This record gives sequence, structure tokens and C-alpha cells, in this order.
Amino acid sequence: MVRVFSKKVKFLCFSLFLLFPVMSLFLNFSSFGLDNSHPLDLNMSNNGDPELDLSFIPEIDYSSLNNQWYNPKVEMLIITPDDAGFINAVEPLMEWKNEKGVKTIILSNFTSYGGTDDAECIRNMIKSYYEEENIQWVLLTGDAQNGTIPIRNVYNPDVKIWGNGRSDIGGDEYYKPTDFYYADLTGTWDSDGDGKWGEAPQDNSMGLDEISWIPEVYVGRLPANDAKELEIMVNKTLKYETDPEIGDWMNRMLLAGGISSYSVSGDDSGEYESVLTSYIIQNYAKSVVNYTHLVKEEGNLTRTSLKNNTNNGYSTVIIAGHGSPTNYYIDPYTTGYNYDDAKSSSNTHMPSLFYLDACSLSSYDIYDNIGEALINRTDAGAIGVIGALRVSWYFEDDENLEKLNRGNAKLFWKEFYENKKFQQGRALYDSKVSYINSDYYTKGDGSTIYDFERKNILTYNLLGDPEVDIYTNKPKPALNPFTEDLYEGQLVSINIKNINNELVPYARIHFRTSDAKYYTTYADINGVAKFRLPKQPNELYNATITGHNLKPSYFNFTTGSDNLKPELNGIQCLPKVPSTSDMIVFDIDVYDNRSGIESVHFFISNNNFTDYNYYSASNDFLENESTFRFDIDRYLPGEYSYFIFTRDYANNTNIFYEENFKFTISKHIVEYIFPVALIAIAGIAGLSTLSIFRNIQKYSRTMEKIE
Repeated sequence: MVRVFSKKVKFLCFSLFLLFPVMSLFLNFSSFGLDNSHPLDLNMSNNGDPELDLSFIPEIDYSSLNNQWYNPKVEMLIITPDDAGFINAVEPLMEWKNEKGVKTIILSNFTSYGGTDDAECIRNMIKSYYEEENIQWVLLTGDAQNGTIPIRNVYNPDVKIWGNGRSDIGGDEYYKPTDFYYADLTGTWDSDGDGKWGEAPQDNSMGLDEISWIPEVYVGRLPANDAKELEIMVNKTLKYETDPEIGDWMNRMLLAGGISSYSVSGDDSGEYESVLTSYIIQNYAKSVVNYTHLVKEEGNLTRTSLKNNTNNGYSTVIIAGHGSPTNYYIDPYTTGYNYDDAKSSSNTHMPSLFYLDACSLSSYDIYDNIGEALINRTDAGAIGVIGALRVSWYFEDDENLEKLNRGNAKLFWKEFYENKKFQQGRALYDSKVSYINSDYYTKGDGSTIYDFERKNILTYNLLGDPEVDIYTNKPKPALNPFTEDLYEGQLVSINIKNINNELVPYARIHFRTSDAKYYTTYADINGVAKFRLPKQPNELYNATITGHNLKPSYFNFTTGSDNLKPELNGIQCLPKVPSTSDMIVFDIDVYDNRSGIESVHFFISNNNFTDYNYYSASNDFLENESTFRFDIDRYLPGEYSYFIFTRDYANNTNIFYEENFKFTISKHIVEYIFPVALIAIAGIAGLSTLSIFRNIQKYSRTMEKIE
């Protein structure tokens, strides 16, 4: 009998143990869907719309939008020596940049920014503007050789280690010059403080690479010894951009492929740079420009042919082979172009972008050189020169054209033609990034731990204005993209095309108004530009459009007033009959045909908005969505009402509320099962208790008899 009692007690305890978790689960389940509430003064007007105080909803913050239009960031720095002649020489270039919408300032007070030397002071000044403004472009205007604008010499004993007894140009085997120092603003450049700039990890006492290799700004240099030389280069740049000599030269590319080495065995396995130039033609240039291909092994690459062709005028030129500061070699022994040829170049008003794929042809810090002769040539020569300041490297049998000189050159023209980066500074520095991110680096043997790899990235620099857009065809006017009505506060999306209806990648659209608005926006690679107008009706906007193969084109428009309220297209609620276990989704479709929807606010209540749940969604300044999705947490059972408050970018508002803006949340079937289960469990527990009680009574009577 004792065993029976014990068993009944255990059953009763187990029954109670089951009861408490079920109760707890039911209470927790019932608490879903409760959000923070705000007091809301809601009444019904005579027409059935809610009358309420929505003052707690934040006002539209126009300050950041207005700041873009009235206080634009600086986009370009022109850095000069502290010399009135230099400053005066670059002022016309600054004025043109500002006219087309590249906000530009001239700086000469770099010593006030602090540093161990002038180069560090200049870099600190660039860093300051990069962090505070929006600079992308830096133009250094001064010669590196006489130190008017110094160059940074970095620690790089590449030739001493890898050159098999050969010396580098200039005689210094340890320190090599680069303007990349002014482009990479996040590298430490001297983290261990030993005065050896740009060390590799193996040379740094802390084991760190002092260069980050990802440039923040695009850098070019006009290597002027004096104000007169600077004026020549500035005037050539201005004519190229504002009043070019229109001609077929703009759609032509010249490629010269020399022979870097002959095969020892006499077969055809030598190093022919025509492999590189042919690849550039077939994969990048042929679909964009006409071309002339001079090849040493075919006999049409000679000094005479190269000189005559460059004088005939080409938009772009690449010459590949060996080099010294004053000579380009079409094979290891034969000069194909020299300093005198460059200095006397006669491609008048048809200056080219030259890519000099050879050693030291642009050693502008120590010697007279071909690169400087081309950029200094009055009204001829080059509009830009990309070349090496010192010995550069290539690998033999580089079949994929991915390493060192060939990899750098190939990726430059890929960025230029395929990725449509026709601004010479952008193409150069973005190609360096592409090289660092190429398969050769990420999957192959490429690494900046090697001095020769570091050297090749650092030694190719730009002489010329980095922001200049290089022609690949005769420039044409732009089509007027402002033919439709535009309204205050509107997000405008336009396609920038020329008069041949061709889209213009990365075109620039600059706006000015009489009340000092000054704003520039850029199209994407497909020629699509987006911008939001300020909230100001009846404003006259003057627009200047510039870009690749475009003549500067001028248009204007006046903004209309937006006094129309946003409208509601429709509402969808899923599921249509929600339960307490469902996440409810509301898709709200609104529209505004003028300034566009700024925000949508969604209110839900089950007690006539004495309290409520409140959800919001909004468009950023460069968004124009019209459908807004609200994911509503699970709610308690009951009848719910909702209304919608929406606002456009002209601050017009509208409230949408109708009698059918209601939904009912039914109980989930499990909520019916739980109470029934509780009753059943309670019944079982009661029966068990009664049984136990009777057994106890029986047990008591039995014990009385025994006694």
C-alpha cells in the first residue's frame, strides 16, 4: 500500500510540473507585438479623416542638401612654390576648372603644415584637404630637379640586389624618386622613424610595409623650372580642353613595339614588345580608335618612321622597349627616338598622351629627358607623359603579359579604353590598383615584398594635369538633357548624350545660380547622372556639361513649384487573415510626380489610437522609391485600424485613412488548444487527487483495524 501512495504522489507532482510550463508558454506567447508607443491626439473630422498632432515626426533636414549646393567641397589642389609668378601662371587653369565645376584652389603655404622636410609638409597639406574636403586631384607645379616642388626618394635597393652588377640611372643604388608619395595618404612612409622612406617589411625595424599601395588621390606634375615654363604648359592644357584643334588625330593611336632582347639560339623566342602592343590593339583600342602599329621585326619601326608619325599627331601613343633618359631603343642597340626629337616635335596643337614603357625615359628629377621635353614643348609634344624615372623591370617569357612593365602597361590601357577612364591621372593610378589586385598578385608570384615590384609601381608617374580628359574622337556638343519640366526638391535623373545620341561616360554637369549655388554632379559609366534640386521654386539654373569627347555645352532651366500632395496608389497586406503567430507585411505604394516621396509613416492601433505602434521609412536624397515595405511584428488578437502619413521633398503632406483600413488578428489554433489542455490537465489532476484521498482513507481504516 505504501508503494501505491508513493506512485500517486509522483503522478500528482508530475501533473503540476506539466501545468506550470504550459502556463508560462501561454503568457510569453501572448506578449508578442508590443512596441513603444507615443501619445497621439486623434479625433475624427466631419469627413472621417483623422485630426491629429504629428509634430513629433522630425522635419525634413534640408541642411545637408543645401550645403552641397552652397558650400561644395574642394575637388582639386594646384600646389605651387610660394612665388607670385608661379601663382599667376596657374590662375587661368584654376578659373577654368572652377568654371566647368571642378572646384579648385591654389596652395603655396605648405610649410605651415609641418613636417621633417618640404615633401612631408606638402603631403600633410594634401592629407588635411583630403580629410576635410572632397579632393580627388592634385597638380604639382614645379620642377623636382631644382626642388621647387620636391619629389620623395624612397628606400629601394632593387638594382643593387637584382641587377647583376648593373647600376641604376643617377648612381644612387638605395633611394629612388616617386610622386606616388603624394597619392598614398594612408601609408606611414616612415613608421620606424629612421629617415628611410617607403621601406619594405624586411627593411623596416618593425616589420611593417610603410606604403599602403592604394592611392587616395590622383597626382600629376607640371615640371616647371620657372613661371614662364609653367605658363607654356598651362596654356597648352587650356587650349586642349577649351579650344582644341579638331581633326582626325583625336581618333588615332600610335603603337611602337621594339625588341627587348634577341634569342641566343637565333630562333623566334626573343622578347618582342609587339606582343604587348598587339594585345592592346586587339583587346582594347581597336573598337575605339584607329591605330598605326610600328613593329621592329616587320621593319616599319625606325627612328624616321616613329618621329614622322608622332609629328603627324595622335591622341595616344605607347612606345615599348629599352630606354635611357634621352633615348628610346627599338632594339638593344638602335635608337628609335631621342631627346632632340621630342624637343623639336611638331605635332602643333595636337599634343598626345604618351605612355613610355621603358627605363628612365621620364627621369625628371635629375636629367634632361624625353618625358620633360615632350611636356614642355610649346603647343606640341605631349598633353601628358607616363614614364619611368629609373630602371624598370620585365620578366622574360611573360606569356600572359601580366608582370611588371607589361602588366602595368596592359592594365593602364584596359582602364583607359575598356573601363572608360579617359582622365589620364585616373587611368594611371587606377591601373596601379588593378595591378595590385590582379591574379598575378592574388594567385601568382607578384608581391610588394620584392624591391623590383615596388619599384615598378612607384617609378611610373604622370607629367601633366591628372584631371585632363584625353580625346578618342572629335568632340561634339552635348544634347540638352533638361527638356522636361523640373520642380523644386526633385530627384532628377538624366542621360548625358552627345548630338549623335551617344551616351557619355562619367560626364560632368555643373550648376550655378544667381544666389551663389555652385554644385557639380557626375554621370556614371553609362552616362546616367542623378541629383536632387534644392527646395526653391522659380530658380534659374545655368548648367555646363563637359566630359569625354564633349565640347563644353551650356544650358539652363527654371524650377517649377511643387504644391501637390503625395497620393496613394494602393496597399497590400499579407497574410490577408493574419494570426498571432504571423509576421504581417504591408506594402504601401505611394507616388508624387514632382519633388518625389520623402517619407512614409505607418500607424496601427486597436483602441482608436489612444496608443499605437508607429513605423517609418524614407528616401535618401539620391533615392526615389515609391513602394515601401513595413514588416509588422506579431500582434495580440483583436481588431486593428491603421492610417498612413506621407510627405514629399517639397514638404507637402497627406494623410490616408478610410473605414476599410482595418484588419483582424485571430487567435492561433494553439491558443484554443492550450486552455483545453489546461482544463484536461486540471481534471486529471483532480481525479488523481480524489483517488489519492480515497486511498488514504482506505489506508487509515486498514491501519485502525490492525491496531
